[in-house]
Amino acid sequence: MTERPYRKLKGMELEFVSGRLVENPREWAIGYIVTFKMSLDFTHFVQMANQYISGYLNGPINAIRPELDGVAYHYAYNYFFDAAGNIHDNKALFDVFTHPEHYMDQWSSGGLEQRYGKPEFEVIDGQLQVTARMDFRRGDKRQIVIDDLPIIRFMWALNLLEGNDLQAPETRVVLGYAQEDIVEQEGLSMLRGTRYMIGKKLEFGEISKEKILIAK
Repeated sequence: MTERPYRKLKGMELEFVSGRLVENPREWAIGYIVTFKMSLDFTHFVQMANQYISGYLNGPINAIRPELDGVAYHYAYNYFFDAAGNIHDNKALFDVFTHPEHYMDQWSSGGLEQRYGKPEFEVIDGQLQVTARMDFRRGDKRQIVIDDLPIIRFMWALNLLEGNDLQAPETRVVLGYAQEDIVEQEGLSMLRGTRYMIGKKLEFGEISKEKILIAK
């Protein structure tokens, strides 16, 4: 198994902006829509990236994959290609991986089925803001209720992959906003500092900031 070292990156933060829990009767589903501000300190990012992959942003066949559990699902990874050597700020970096075509929007199958929507990204004051949706429905086709909703963890991390002419790029490090130690929360193992919400404790309508918890 390929090692996936995780590191907390200084200046990388995830801030809840707003959210709503909505009914989707046409598909026998319940969904949430959330907006998050995803901050990144570009200088610290470059310094950390170069510790694991020398000249990371200058390598055309180096790649990056955003890991956005609870927000969106990126299919695979994005090579830098023509952007290599021209990424000098957050916006240029974000442009590599934020096109909607890179993200899945199909239902999973079996059990509690889920479907991410295509995320909508916007760069505001040099930082990334995302509005995203996820729907849930029961695989047995019965009407889902709020009590069926799981604990939902929100991830904002960047998987840095080193290119290789002979094979697919390999992960060298994952940089994220959460701390590096694991804690037990709600019966689950999470990185300390992970933002999450308890689905069965939500109500239709606005999701308040108090519903977004922090693993401690």
